[in-house]
Amino acid sequence: MLRLALVSMFLLNNGASAQSNLIGFEGATAALDSTGAADLTAGYLITAHHGLQLDASLEPASGSLLASAAAHLYLIPENDRRYGAFIRFSDLDNAPIWAIEAGIEGVWEREDTTIGLRAGAGLARPGALDYIFASAVWERGLSDSFTFAASATVAEFDEANISAIGTQAEVALNYQQTDTPFAVTIGYRADALTGYDTRASLFLAASYTFGQKPAFASPDPLAGLWSRGLVGN
Repeated sequence: MLRLALVSMFLLNNGASAQSNLIGFEGATAALDSTGAADLTAGYLITAHHGLQLDASLEPASGSLLASAAAHLYLIPENDRRYGAFIRFSDLDNAPIWAIEAGIEGVWEREDTTIGLRAGAGLARPGALDYIFASAVWERGLSDSFTFAASATVAEFDEANISAIGTQAEVALNYQQTDTPFAVTIGYRADALTGYDTRASLFLAASYTFGQKPAFASPDPLAGLWSRGLVGN
């Protein structure tokens, strides 16, 4: 947990200092939602056609705190598209339980619509859990202030101790006044896992963005297992 807290501090401090000289720094977003999850994301330009995005998050899970850190290394062949590879590491506080995932992803923008796709594989230890997953995000600008977003993640777990399909879906409406860094989001999340009852809830989130909002989402394909205490069994 300490190593991931240090990553979070690095992202925040480095993003703030980079903002002052704008060397390689594109922008960052800090967000907090009603479930108790906190996220920090920062984007950097390495060259005119290469970028790096770093993410850090904390959220309640399995009666404890789950800390995650992710990195996205990507190409920018045109202003309306970005694609590359990602890696994500998660660690449960007060328990020797962790998970790591890697894969490929892309984001495409056209007029008021943005589409994001990703696919990859992961493993969690202990418990010898291996899995594959895919996710999609769709965003549509409704006006200068309102944006609608829908996303879904599907993961397949096929091991001796668990054989299931996990699905998370979310719809959300975002409000951000023109030329202001603050945004408010209200949404609905549903989480389904084979053999378990489906869970669903409303959420409210607030965020602050300075510079350009980072492009890549970082959904957790293990969300349904973390919340049910099934990782590490």
